[in-house]
Amino acid sequence: MILALTRPPHRTVAPLLLSALFGLTAVPVLAADPSEFSRAEKLVFVEHQLANVKAPASLRYTYVRSGSLEPGFEDEVRIDVKLKGKVCCTVQGSFLTGERRMALPEIEEAQANPVILYFLERDIREMERVTKGKSGYFRKRIRMTMVDEAKVRDTKVSYEGREVDAQEVSLTPYETDPLRARFETYAQKRYTFVLASTVPGGVYQVRTAVPGALPSDAPVLEEVMTLAGPMPGNKQPSKK
Repeated sequence: MILALTRPPHRTVAPLLLSALFGLTAVPVLAADPSEFSRAEKLVFVEHQLANVKAPASLRYTYVRSGSLEPGFEDEVRIDVKLKGKVCCTVQGSFLTGERRMALPEIEEAQANPVILYFLERDIREMERVTKGKSGYFRKRIRMTMVDEAKVRDTKVSYEGREVDAQEVSLTPYETDPLRARFETYAQKRYTFVLASTVPGGVYQVRTAVPGALPSDAPVLEEVMTLAGPMPGNKQPSKK
């Protein structure tokens, strides 16, 4: 099941989050009151990140895993954005390749870029594999800290040789976890989302890092997914 980052039942849920809850199948579009979401949630899960992608198009992301906890690797992620009839946009994801590839269903009428949900879903599956914990618990921790503890700051990123404005959302879901002792290896794990409305698909980078014992130490485990750009032949216009 793809990451269910829904709000508590008394709150209205954004369409893509409902799609996530029901396995990324098509669901009716529901109105959501923007005031009911934290700034972090709006940036990461609600905003129309695909607005600057002209379908059909394909976006490519590099994926790098490094650190001493487990063997590293380099791979890629691809997001195909297409029209279905006159409706935009249907999205099909290809997350990693070969034996690491994660099967993903299509998302219809997508607005937020689902590459973030894909990244988090794989992250949670890996946490479940390593710790033997429950995926639902990890989802809950991410959801709760996104609402109440996430930090948002303005930043700059370099894309296609130019500096663009971006927003960085960061959180440490397990640092204040009441069950922290069960997952101590990941207690300081930090999630960072870098969003920029002027890059294709709105998502510049997603990364997680488990820090070393000392501030000067390299991360014990780091996974970084970064926008490489449109696939050849799918050059997308970008805002200056």
